[in-house]
Amino acid sequence: EVRARRILAGLGFRPGDEERTLRSFSGGYVMRAELARLLIDLPDVLLLDEPTNHLDLESVLWLQDFLGSYRGTLVLISHDRAFLSATTTSIVEVEGGQVTRYSGNYESYVRERAERRAQVEAAAKNQERRIKETERFIERFRSKATKARQVQSRIKALEKEERITVAKEGPKVRFRFPQPERTSELALELSSVAKAYGDVKVYSSLDFQLRRGEKTVLVGPNGAGKSTLLKLLAGALVPDTGERKLGLRVSAGYYTQHRQDMLDLERTVLENAMACAREQGETFVRTMLGAFLFHGDDVKKKAAVLSGGEKSRLALAMMLLDPPTVLLMDEPTNHLDMASVDALIGALNEFDGALCFVSHDVYFIRHVARKVVRVEAGAVAEYPGDWEYYCWKRGA
Repeated sequence: EVRARRILAGLGFRPGDEERTLRSFSGGYVMRAELARLLIDLPDVLLLDEPTNHLDLESVLWLQDFLGSYRGTLVLISHDRAFLSATTTSIVEVEGGQVTRYSGNYESYVRERAERRAQVEAAAKNQERRIKETERFIERFRSKATKARQVQSRIKALEKEERITVAKEGPKVRFRFPQPERTSELALELSSVAKAYGDVKVYSSLDFQLRRGEKTVLVGPNGAGKSTLLKLLAGALVPDTGERKLGLRVSAGYYTQHRQDMLDLERTVLENAMACAREQGETFVRTMLGAFLFHGDDVKKKAAVLSGGEKSRLALAMMLLDPPTVLLMDEPTNHLDMASVDALIGALNEFDGALCFVSHDVYFIRHVARKVVRVEAGAVAEYPGDWEYYCWKRGA
């Protein structure tokens, strides 16, 4: 029981939650409870498929440490590269019907994969050069009787030689947002804001500012109020007291995993996306949808038949086709593969508007955030630097 309570706390459950029925929790917390059950059992072999998808950042870091000391065998699928690097000792790549094992963590895998590919490409070039030289020899001396034996020998050698093939790299997905119009320096502000849910006070006198061009990540323990802060900034929640102020020419767009009401369920994926496109043509829209895993005939599916993850990805793609001047995003990398996460990182880094987001993906935070705001106990503390700066300051 002691271990059970420790693991539940690590995965974000509050004191007293362990006595509640699962029916009273959201789907995300039911998944956390299932993960806790597996960890409490401490099996010899643990199989985890995207275990970080339903966790916040603090819980991900706790799980990372827990798995680091786990003595059993762990088999893991994850798109969270920082998590993979911290928990794995070998990587198995499944591609093109083949399974290839690499020793080391994810960073080692990336380096070794690049080295192996470079070696295969060099060997393929050497083989191609040697084959061409042999073919020229055969053509030159084919009709000479004195060289007949050498020619036949080389023809047989060519027929037996196994050609080295270099696997094609997957398509590199990259897109740019249509840039929003320039706004005032102060894009969005909360002034003396208070918010409570019944008797539970989240904020009592909160001041928060988001400036043009800032890329801010909200971090902090589970239940500290990060999502509430995003909703207050978006206008999705009305403060009990205090004021929300928008800057000049500012429009705010809020992306959450539950924002599926923006979809027309009777329209196809492509029709939903085209309705949001500002001036882009169908080719650009299809490329954007491809970045979010809608390929080929997938774009002809009606939104009504999409899974929850697919609806979330479509909602994200639609927002990015006509982005507001302020982007407010809650766990934007959920349900995306690594190539799509890279595409999103590239687009957000070129985005001129303000961005404020919550994420459990340390790799994504490292590559996007230029400012960290810690939310805890109804207060916010600003760290005017990237993730490494925040970690250094917290450590100090």
